[in-house]
Amino acid sequence: MTRTRLIAAVLFALPAASAHADAAGTLRGTVTDPRTGEGLPAAYVQVTGANAQTIATELDGTFQLALPPGTYTLVFSTPEYDEQSRTVTVTADKVAEVLVSLAPTTAAGSEETIELVSTIDTRKESATLAVRRAASTVSDAVSSQEIARTPDSNAGDAMKRVVAVTVTDGKYIALRGLEGRYVTTLLNGVLLPSPEPDRNAVPLDLFPTSLLSTMTVYKSYSAELPGQFGGGALAIDTNAFPTKFELRIGLSTSANTVSTGGAGMTNANATGAADFFGYDNGSRRLPGAVPRDQAVRNMPAAQLERVGESFSNVWTPAAETVTPNLGVTAMVGDTARVGGKRVGYLGTGMFRRNFGVRDGINTRTALVGGELQSIESLDSSIGTAESTIGGLGNVGIELDRDNDISLFGLYSHVGENTSLLANGYSEADGSQIDVSRLSFVMRSLAFTQVTGKHKLSRKHGAELKWQGNVARTTRDELDSRDLVYLVDEQTGTRFYKDQPGSGQRFWQSLADLAGGGGADFTIRSGRAQFKSGAVAQVSSRSLVGRRFRYKWIGDDPSVRSLEAEQMFDSDHIGPDFALEEGTLNEDAYQASLGVYGAYATAEIQLDDKMRGIAGVRYEHSAQHMTNGSRYAIAGLMTDISRSEDDVLPAANLVYAARPDLNVRFAYSYTLGRPRFRELAPFLFFDYARRRAISGNPELLTTHIHNADLRAEWFPSEDEVFAVSAFGKQFEDPIEQVLANSESDATFANARSGNLVGAELEARKTLPHHLRLGANLSLLRSRVQLGAEQMLQTTKNRPLYGQAPYVINVSFGYINPAIVEANLLYNVSGRRITDVGIEGLPDTYEAPLHRVDLVAARSIRKDLRLKLSASNLLNQRARLEQGALTVSSYSPGVSFALGLDWTP
Repeated sequence: MTRTRLIAAVLFALPAASAHADAAGTLRGTVTDPRTGEGLPAAYVQVTGANAQTIATELDGTFQLALPPGTYTLVFSTPEYDEQSRTVTVTADKVAEVLVSLAPTTAAGSEETIELVSTIDTRKESATLAVRRAASTVSDAVSSQEIARTPDSNAGDAMKRVVAVTVTDGKYIALRGLEGRYVTTLLNGVLLPSPEPDRNAVPLDLFPTSLLSTMTVYKSYSAELPGQFGGGALAIDTNAFPTKFELRIGLSTSANTVSTGGAGMTNANATGAADFFGYDNGSRRLPGAVPRDQAVRNMPAAQLERVGESFSNVWTPAAETVTPNLGVTAMVGDTARVGGKRVGYLGTGMFRRNFGVRDGINTRTALVGGELQSIESLDSSIGTAESTIGGLGNVGIELDRDNDISLFGLYSHVGENTSLLANGYSEADGSQIDVSRLSFVMRSLAFTQVTGKHKLSRKHGAELKWQGNVARTTRDELDSRDLVYLVDEQTGTRFYKDQPGSGQRFWQSLADLAGGGGADFTIRSGRAQFKSGAVAQVSSRSLVGRRFRYKWIGDDPSVRSLEAEQMFDSDHIGPDFALEEGTLNEDAYQASLGVYGAYATAEIQLDDKMRGIAGVRYEHSAQHMTNGSRYAIAGLMTDISRSEDDVLPAANLVYAARPDLNVRFAYSYTLGRPRFRELAPFLFFDYARRRAISGNPELLTTHIHNADLRAEWFPSEDEVFAVSAFGKQFEDPIEQVLANSESDATFANARSGNLVGAELEARKTLPHHLRLGANLSLLRSRVQLGAEQMLQTTKNRPLYGQAPYVINVSFGYINPAIVEANLLYNVSGRRITDVGIEGLPDTYEAPLHRVDLVAARSIRKDLRLKLSASNLLNQRARLEQGALTVSSYSPGVSFALGLDWTP
């Protein structure tokens, strides 16, 4: 099969009709091309007679269907091949085999195009490899079939298995050692905004694996992709409707050695059904007594007292026993004929509730007499209760042979209830301190997309695709409460610390509304295919926050030593404590970003083995941000407006030395725009690390030269061996750097930087049902500093966030009749999390070796059991600065049990 034909064939296939419920026999076979011996994907297999139906072959040319006993005539066909008929007898409880070799028609040229009408099932590993083999760019992918072999519960966990991918905090990914602004996340082809006010990446825990079909990492650029491309682009494709009726219900539970059954903490407000499902029950909303038309300032004492007494008087985390985690999933889908038209639908839903405890240490450092010393070291315990709800709906209709439209919707919500207790010595206070914090954060994503595909000319391969989308992301932080006591070491008596950050309550709401659309037109002429398109995507973001604290105004110092709920009860609000609002101008901003692009590409079959893909993209971006709060007592006001025009070329060459062997070369010029959070000069307090982080409105856009070389061999449908080399040259790379000697942080441009690396990958099926997979990435980067960065401590260092190596290994026994078991290993090298200045050393995240074990078995035909054990080595996660450990905790070993019912 020629490469051009494979490109079309692997992407689409006809949906199959549902098998008859009373089928008592199985018909199985393969359709091949006699010239190559390869299977023909998406070939039509038509059953005539009383049980008439039509299915399409899989990517390897195989097919299987269930039929009642009898004799059938089957018609095999695909464009530019001679049609062929076979008569087959199906016997009850037997398997009938048929092998068909379709001869090319005499009019068929060397470049064939298969015309198809619906999407193939890319959830299979073989499908993702076939798509990768035919792709124009250097890419890697993980399918839902592969994810099912792991203990991963969300997209962030699953991405650890991809070549040169690292994951931080379980949800933020780095590609080839580059994170945050250098990673573009696409959902069904649309650029997603981040719901985080203080991070630049989309948190992947918003996407449960049950909703995913394929996750593809594009490592070389093509003009069809957004110009924001550094380490690569992550394309998340959600499940499409199946080709036959499917119903699946799953239940799961899990436990952790550090958390489950032990002493945990919770927020006393966390009660009721709403909290259980991750939504606020109303108890954390800003009280109605708080004025919305003015700050809590300069008002009569009686009114100020009423406002102060209206807040919920809960400050201390409540003790509880940590229960096992719970998960429920459900999916139903089908393709059927309605009113003579083919209609597909899919609906999925999931709910997951997880509990955790993280015990560890957090240290702040400073240079004292030229030596790095700890100025604050706290033992901390963090308890979390996290609920995730996700749902997906997809409906598609084939209007006729050449036109189809689909409507897609996704909703995901995560509610996280966090309680913190910490104690230790603070040099700044000259005292032992006790710290507590209660917080509740809700994050959500609602995404709707309508797409259309229209074949305008089959002869010339003319096709029009279009899409329109709306996405709304939100993040609500409701009534975060922070309290600090100073502890007398002699008597053990605690005294309320009357300083900002203590007795504080904080509300913050972020909303991002994005929308846009685009269209692509494709046409074929001879040995060339041309594609052009245009896209517009506009987002508007609003961040609003208010902060309050109880200021000590009393005369009786003994009140300051009371427990918080006594200290802040109504008897003491007014005579001993006055509520004051400390909202800053930095606590609110309005921002917008519009990106308007157009591109053109040409793919030309240069000879029988070589094809070239060249393109150029033009992007105009307009970014605006202004801040300020009507409630502010102080703070910096900033108005940022910037617009840029960029021309981004890209070229890819693919040399198919053999049908199963590709050599690829790619070059591109791309960019990395600073995100809202990096530009905004607003203070964000990192309570885990106990430090402030602020943005920098002077940041420049990063521009990047990218080059890739890869050789990949596909010896069979689910095997691959690949070796890659790549290089990147950065102009004005953006990094997170320490801002002062107390380890606060900000963002800055380095003058330039470079990154080179190599990747090795192997997936091999061994005898006796064994399967081995491994990948290794070796990376080296260096930063060149300008005069304005000379305060940085290390003049010759890696890029911020870039790990020197990433290793993944999986070893499995795959025998569905007995068990499917996989042992998985993952580690990445130490990477900089903060760039040191003025003699402060750089801060590094230490390697964490992770080993997981998964086993699954069908108990009966409709019931499947899955067991997993995660992080068997139970190493401590650590951040290190010089010889000091600034953060450390044990994640524990997790055990999970899952049951899937497919009636």
